[in-house]
Amino acid sequence: MSKQIAPYLLMLALLLAGSASTMAAPGVLPQAQAAHFCRLLINDGEGIMPLGVHARRVVEPRDSLSSEQIFVEYLLRDNNWQSLRLFPHRQDDGSVVWYASAEELPASLGIEHQKYIREVFPRLIAEAEAGNWKTVDAYIDRMMEYQCQFGGSKLSSSTSSNTVIIAVLILLLCGVVMAIRSG
Repeated sequence: MSKQIAPYLLMLALLLAGSASTMAAPGVLPQAQAAHFCRLLINDGEGIMPLGVHARRVVEPRDSLSSEQIFVEYLLRDNNWQSLRLFPHRQDDGSVVWYASAEELPASLGIEHQKYIREVFPRLIAEAEAGNWKTVDAYIDRMMEYQCQFGGSKLSSSTSSNTVIIAVLILLLCGVVMAIRSG
């Protein structure tokens, strides 16, 4: 191989490797979708709160990106979403347990619920990769509805009063979203 061609092949290989790595996960979501996503609730072991609270705790905005955009990009890249306890399930005793999609899900959850929990993120990511933002918003809305429907009205006693207020407001927002979608 000619010494003149080798640098061009190396540059082409690096370009292709870079393209492949960026195709493995969606890029940065637009601010509206990232903020929408960060309204989802999460049980972090200490209580139930919006993901946006976590985003603002761990990520500083930079350049033209918000904390929410950077946080959501991290979550959607390399399956980091799999450990998020976003999916509530009401037990027979009335208590609510929150599950992550990578966890072993109880049989009492039902096959359809298990399928939804396992498949919603790969589908959301595929829509984000395609730039179908209305569909991404629809997936997020459906996740909020799921949380509202199966999350119950009881929150962890270790949850701060501000978090309870925020969670109640989000649950009310879920009710409005459900009412608009059904009517």
